[in-house]
Amino acid sequence: MMRLDRVNGLASIQDLGRQGQGHLGIPSGGAMDSFSLILANRLLGNEDNAPAIELASGSYEFTFKTPSWVALCGASFEAKIDDRPLWHSWRGRVNPGERLTLKGPRQGVWGYLAILGGIEVPEVLGGHGTFLAGRFGGHQGRQLASGDTLSLNPHTEANFSRPVGAVHRANDGILRALPGPEMSQFSDQDRKAFWHGHWTVSPQNDRMGARLTGESLDSGKHLSLRSHAVLPGVVQVPPGGQPIVLQADAQTSGGYPRMAMVIEADRWKLAQARAGQAIRFQHVSPNQVEDANLEWQHYFYRLARAMDGS
Repeated sequence: MMRLDRVNGLASIQDLGRQGQGHLGIPSGGAMDSFSLILANRLLGNEDNAPAIELASGSYEFTFKTPSWVALCGASFEAKIDDRPLWHSWRGRVNPGERLTLKGPRQGVWGYLAILGGIEVPEVLGGHGTFLAGRFGGHQGRQLASGDTLSLNPHTEANFSRPVGAVHRANDGILRALPGPEMSQFSDQDRKAFWHGHWTVSPQNDRMGARLTGESLDSGKHLSLRSHAVLPGVVQVPPGGQPIVLQADAQTSGGYPRMAMVIEADRWKLAQARAGQAIRFQHVSPNQVEDANLEWQHYFYRLARAMDGS
């Protein structure tokens, strides 16, 4: 069991999301940076989908009532267990009564605090994560608050011989993407501006989507489209001409032209980008999408090899 002594930021319970609920208007949701969630869970030997705490920029304090192990990945928070540092993307042991404090982060936006065995919350519509707009899932369907107490899933005592960490992949700000269904209806100039222009993440950036600023893509504003399905990674272009990249809690349908689709392997980069950070798009083929997925598989394979016997 753990108590949340201070929550000064947006924090919620998240897993890898819900599948097959789009016809109900329920987004897939889940972690904004799914790879960091998976990394935190694998450092502890948890299932990839084990519920963890997603933390936006801010400061936090947690007190553990029972002994456990934790791992903190994603955004680079300054973290301490009492007076001992908990390094970014490392696992560490916490003893009863010890306090974990987080400040920052120095880089990135979303951190993931995984606990050995995962956090115990009920499954709702095939997932454990919090859908804040729908007010269900996670801890009482809401963001976490100071004074909350969370139960941890039962687990056998970990037989870890030492702390273990990982080197997180660098965020180069390049979003590999496939052309969207309506890209051909934009002018040559707008298509060139999209692929070769420089974009900046605006302050309008949340779990639903991130608006980018740059050269206005005006040729699509007169397109008349019926409502169609959308999902995380879709790049919409509203009449104002500034693209919006849909994120984890995006709506399930929309009417704006779909310029492109950011591949799943790169969506974490946008999630971890702060307002003012530069972004650019890179056109890829379906074969290159498969290669990008293999890059992540190889990353986690190397991690598993490094953790053998730890």
